[in-house]
Amino acid sequence: MIAALRTWPKRIAFVLLIAVVSWVSLPLIGSIIGVGVGLSFLIIQLLGIAILFVGMPLFFLIIGEAGYKIFLKPYIRVWRINRIRNRRLMREAVDRSNVGQ
Repeated sequence: MIAALRTWPKRIAFVLLIAVVSWVSLPLIGSIIGVGVGLSFLIIQLLGIAILFVGMPLFFLIIGEAGYKIFLKPYIRVWRINRIRNRRLMREAVDRSNVGQ
C-alpha cells in the first residue's frame, strides 16, 4: 500500500510534465507542420509547372508524329502514286493519238 502511495504522485507529476511540455511545444510543432505542408504544396505546384512546360510539348510531339504516320504519310504516298500513274496514262494517250498520224 505504501508503494502505491509513492507511485501515484510520480505518475501525476509525469502526466503534468507531459501536459506542460505539450502546451508549450504545440504552437511550435503546429508552425513546423504548417511550413511542411506549405513546402509540399510548393513542390506539387513546381511539379505541375514542369509537367506543363516539358510534358505537354512532348505529348504534342508524340501525337503529331502519330498523326503524320497515320494520316499525312499515306496521303502523300497516294498523291505521288496518282501523279506517276496520271503521267503514264497521259503518255499512253498521247502515244495512241500519235499512232494514227
